[in-house]
Amino acid sequence: MSDAAVSPAVNEDEAALATPFVKCLVWMIRAQESYCLWEGKSDATLLADFIITRKAPSDPWHGLDPDVLWRLDLFYTAVGLAIAERLRPVTSPIVEMKP
Repeated sequence: MSDAAVSPAVNEDEAALATPFVKCLVWMIRAQESYCLWEGKSDATLLADFIITRKAPSDPWHGLDPDVLWRLDLFYTAVGLAIAERLRPVTSPIVEMKP
């Protein structure tokens, strides 16, 4: 496969990873990890658990575990921080779910 065929998708991924929201989300994920297990992992690898594909079960809420709730909390906290960065109001997520 030629580099030209792979290049546009890679460029789109790099552009998506460079957005302020995604940078904030990655920063928050890395801040939660205290054992340095994720130190060598790429940002795309850390974000893989946040992506739901068509092959995933149709009901993502079925069988919620603490890891899913943790990812939801991180996502909505990052949304609040992105809003605060852009518009300057103080924000915080109002959705809190417990297993």
